[in-house]
Amino acid sequence: MSIYQRFAVAGKLVEIPLPGKRNRPLDGFLVPGDRRRPLLIFVHGMHSNFYRSALKKAFMQECRRLRMGMLSFNNRGAESGTNDERFRDCLADLDAAIAFGKRQGYKSFVLAGHSTGCQKIVYYQALHKSAAVRAMVLLAIGDDMAIMKRDLKQRFDFWVRRACMLVRRGRASDPLEAPVIPPFSARRFLSIADPKEIEAGLFDLENGKLDYFRRVRCPVLVVIAGGDEYETMKPEDMVSLFRIRYRGSKLDTKIMQKADHGFHGIERRVTRIVLRWISGDAVE
Repeated sequence: MSIYQRFAVAGKLVEIPLPGKRNRPLDGFLVPGDRRRPLLIFVHGMHSNFYRSALKKAFMQECRRLRMGMLSFNNRGAESGTNDERFRDCLADLDAAIAFGKRQGYKSFVLAGHSTGCQKIVYYQALHKSAAVRAMVLLAIGDDMAIMKRDLKQRFDFWVRRACMLVRRGRASDPLEAPVIPPFSARRFLSIADPKEIEAGLFDLENGKLDYFRRVRCPVLVVIAGGDEYETMKPEDMVSLFRIRYRGSKLDTKIMQKADHGFHGIERRVTRIVLRWISGDAVE
């Protein structure tokens, strides 16, 4: 029986208000827990949402079992919102999620990001250095610019120039019909493919640059999928790079051998490793 067939957890659907009259609330699911413990805030990746994936469901069930609160919410890059998302919106999205958690009575938070969610939480904490954020968990980190270079090969520079041309002509939201990538707008493509852009440079593993990660001071757990179909660097080299660049109080790493990007089939194991780490136990 799959985790989808046996999934059931007590909680409630919630709306997280955003500032600004034109911004619609963000949807999410809150698993209530002991307010003396930190609230786990889960930040999904590209084209995902607050509930899609067995990994999120495993977190919901395990958090409930341990009486730890969890908020899984849609950021503005959910589902088709990824296509023309403005990366900097993640700052307001995370501000709103933390403010919502505080209204629920939580005083501290752990930010967990999967895939592009990793870039978002690192960017947020590097800038804000929020004392309320006790720790961060990075799940299946990816170097998006290196992925685009790998997939587009010799046509990479062509598509970067094409996207730049569309932006200059005021057509930033036009779809960029490049092969082997999702239907990004010109602006969204440049966000991950232009090294001058914040998102593209956040995890520039190819060039060993982790400038925003270096600013993070809270404890961090990095969980690498050893068989990640999107990775462009050996897991052991990624671990070494993150250890060299980290300047905070505590960094733990875990390579899940042969795991794919979504940790399919080992969701429960990954979740328990993360929650034990949050509770203060050593990573196995």
